Amino acid sequence: MGNFDVKLLDNVTEKIIESIEKGKEAIFDISESARLEMNKVKGNLAEIQVETKRIVELVDQTEIKEKKARIRLMEVSKNFNIYDQRAIQEAYEYAHQLKLDLILYRQKERDLLEKRNELQIRLRSLEKMVEKAEHLINHVSVALDYLLVNIKNMSQQAAEYKQQKNIGYKIIQAQETERKRLAREIHDGPAQSLADIILNTEIAEKMLSFDPQKAKEEILQIKGKIKDTLGEIRRIIHQLRPMVLDDLGLIPTLKRYCEDFSEKNNIRVEFILLGKEQRFDGEIEVTIFRIVQEALQNIFKHSKASLAMVKVEIKHGNIKIIIKDNGVGFELREDLTDPSFECYGIIGIKERVSLLNGKFDIKTGLGQGTMIIVEIPYIKEEGK
Repeated sequence: MGNFDVKLLDNVTEKIIESIEKGKEAIFDISESARLEMNKVKGNLAEIQVETKRIVELVDQTEIKEKKARIRLMEVSKNFNIYDQRAIQEAYEYAHQLKLDLILYRQKERDLLEKRNELQIRLRSLEKMVEKAEHLINHVSVALDYLLVNIKNMSQQAAEYKQQKNIGYKIIQAQETERKRLAREIHDGPAQSLADIILNTEIAEKMLSFDPQKAKEEILQIKGKIKDTLGEIRRIIHQLRPMVLDDLGLIPTLKRYCEDFSEKNNIRVEFILLGKEQRFDGEIEVTIFRIVQEALQNIFKHSKASLAMVKVEIKHGNIKIIIKDNGVGFELREDLTDPSFECYGIIGIKERVSLLNGKFDIKTGLGQGTMIIVEIPYIKEEGK
């Protein structure tokens, strides 16, 4: 393999960012379209309310007239000896016409009230859609900021490592693999989900005009997909750098990671701590966490193990980490020149340890499981 191309790495990260930004722009377009439609519905609703008020007043007036006309008809009919046939006929026709007008006005009133209710339901749905879209835009923006910061930091590290001959070269390779994995996860996860959300939103928007209930159900489904997408983005951010590592430190983070790993992958992981729990330099904590993370992922992908152990021993200015499994193991060469070791992440782990002036050892064999032993020195600060 030739020299690592930093420009290629930058192109990959740019595509990742571009993919997320396009999704953000698409959500913004949905939000703006929904906002325009919402304003249009508000205008229609205002017109309907004015017309409804006018018809209601007309119904009230016609009811009064119709009641008086019926009374007049009864009076004329009873006194046929006083009123002639023509007067009786006119009273009957007038009362009958008012009755027809009243039926017509009442039907129009019902139609207007029904249309008003439909517009109110549609307006509430659009308002919720706009609110959810704006909420999602904010979350995607936060996620994008996190990704930009982490990707920028990783790119800077890649440039620095490139200047180092052997160790730097391998670490940049590991970072490239991580970025490709991240790009694939974003493409297959959040980016695809955003595309589905856009399509479903368009469907819901079309349904609003003829089937509000179905549109409401569709919007509820969109809400669920948005929650899932946000969860996926948070998961990716957590993989880039778990915030609990900065907040609580190395040991609580490792405990939680082992518990989560056991739950998700059906491999029981026993975590053991020997020594006093304490905080270490940030670079040491991140490196140890990545080593354990890489080792457990290798166990999941390659070992076919049912049980693993992560033991951390802290004493005499030294941190010793042992990661062991009961899996199938593999043949080990002394110089670690086998290309498969790169796939297993062993070279990356070894070089991370070398950067911190630590020691690395691995013991394995076919059918014997695998044990990785790492020792990293640290300087204990006073008061800690």
